[in-house]
Order: sequence, then C-alpha cells, then structure tokens
Amino acid sequence: MPSWRIFFALSLAFAIACLPRIAFGLEGVTVVLSDEGGAYAEIVEKMRATLLQGSTAKLEIKVVPLHSLKEGEALRANAGQMVVAIGVDAMEAVEKSKLPQPVLNVLVPRTAFEKVARQGGRLGDTRNFSAIYLDQPWARQFALIRQALPGRTRVGILLGPSSAELETLLRAEAKAAGLLAVIGKISDADPLPELKQLLGNCDAVLAVPDQNIYNRSTIQSILLTTYRHQVPLFGFSSSYVKAGAIAAVYSLPAQIGQQAAEVIQKMGVERHLPPPQFTRYFSVGVNAQVARSLGLVVEDEATLHGKLKHVVEGAP
Repeated sequence: MPSWRIFFALSLAFAIACLPRIAFGLEGVTVVLSDEGGAYAEIVEKMRATLLQGSTAKLEIKVVPLHSLKEGEALRANAGQMVVAIGVDAMEAVEKSKLPQPVLNVLVPRTAFEKVARQGGRLGDTRNFSAIYLDQPWARQFALIRQALPGRTRVGILLGPSSAELETLLRAEAKAAGLLAVIGKISDADPLPELKQLLGNCDAVLAVPDQNIYNRSTIQSILLTTYRHQVPLFGFSSSYVKAGAIAAVYSLPAQIGQQAAEVIQKMGVERHLPPPQFTRYFSVGVNAQVARSLGLVVEDEATLHGKLKHVVEGAP
C-alpha cells in the first residue's frame, strides 16, 4: 500500500477517535414510578434537566406511575429504550414483567435490590439489571461519626432478624474507621430493652435502615431513650435529624436523579449498565440544638460534608 494511503487511513482513524462519543442505540427512557409526587417527582425532574444536556438532549422520556396501569395491564417499553424503576414497588413490578430492556433501579435499599435480583435470577446480570442504592456506604457513615465526635469510639448498633447478616461487615467497616462496633440483637417488636442495655456500653448509636427496629411507632421512643442516656444517635435521613438524631448523611432526591441521569448518559455510549453502586452525591445534616443539649460540640454541616468528601470509600 502506498505510504500516502497508510497516512490517510491513520489520520482518518485518529479523527474518528477524537469525535465526541454520542448515544448509540438508546432512543428513550421509560421511567416507572412507585408513586407520584414527593421524592419521585424530584428525581424525575432532575433527570430530565440533566438529560437535556449533551448527546441525550433528544431522548424521549416516558413516565409511567404504577397506579396508572389498569388491573392486569403489563408494563411495556419500546425497543431501543431503557427502563428506570424508582422505588421498591416499581422495581418489583418491572422485574415481574421480564422486560428485555436494561433496567436501572433507584431509590431502593441494597438488601431489597439483591433480594429481587436473586429471586428473579438477575443477581449476576448487572449489565442489564442494576441499581443506585438508597443506602449510604458504611464507610461514609462511620466517617461521619469519627469526624463529628472524635472522642467517641464505641458505636452501638441494633440489628434485627432481617439485618443480622450485616454484623460481620459492620464490625469490619467500623474497625477500618478506627471505631468499635458494639452490636445489640433484638428478636421481638420492642427494641427498647436491648437498646437500654446497649446504651451502657457505647458512646454513640448508629441507626440502620431496618423497618423492624426503626419505624414510625418506635422512633420517638428510641430517640427519647438515647437522649435520656446522653448518648447521641446518628440517623440515616434528614427526617431523623429533624426528629432528634444528632446528625446523618443522606442523599437528596435531586442528587439521586443527577446520578441516575449520568448513568443513562453513559449507557448511551457504553451500551450496558454499570454494576450496582452507592450514591455518589450526598448531604450532611446536623441537629445543633440536640448537640448543645447533650453538651457536645459538633462542626457545621458544610465543614463535615467537606471532610467526608475526602474519605476513601471501602468495599460496599
């Protein structure tokens, strides 16, 4: 081959490689909602705003609330689309529908996702059935305790039958953060007896998202009990901070929507979903009044957030 042709071929290949990568095959997104309004609407709004930028600006976005489906009506998505299921109910409905399109599940706890994926035989199919977990990484949560209350190293954690499997992981993550996990196990509906015993052996309490322990009927009693024992409780949502937890790290709906949109944008290029992941964007909440009442000095939310951003996350 003449040298000029070789040069031309190499130049053309280089030029093509330098062109902006655009979405291949992805024509739209079907968003399935467990419910309308609130966090669900905020996630969709942020997704739309983010997807309007760049190569995904012309993607068709179809929103399907579960309640809009007639009894017995199956979920559908057009060829060339991907599906975003928001919330556990939407995830379960989409999995039962056995749609052939890639499915990204958001606003779902890790345990719920793994249960649904395992039951549907999709636990190893993360390129087509993946998630952005609602949970915060344990390393991030322990880092918050470490940064907010440097002198308190014994962290009490209540576990129930559905969360008992977390014990080994929690101990390892706490140790990696320079803390000691003190585990209390409950076996009935009343967590207070075990909590009271736990409070005598810890400097702080970390709430885990276990509905058998932390729910509407127990949370006020739990917060009041920890307050009376002068042991601060770290929650897992902004509502817990408002209710009386000293602090929490959590992701806002808009932050989850931002990350979901970024996954969709990459999906258009890479043509497969990434492995399940924790939220990349997060916020920190501090209840300064509770801190003062407990005689504790806790840095402000912005300062703690900045420190947590530099924490190297461990394995989920």
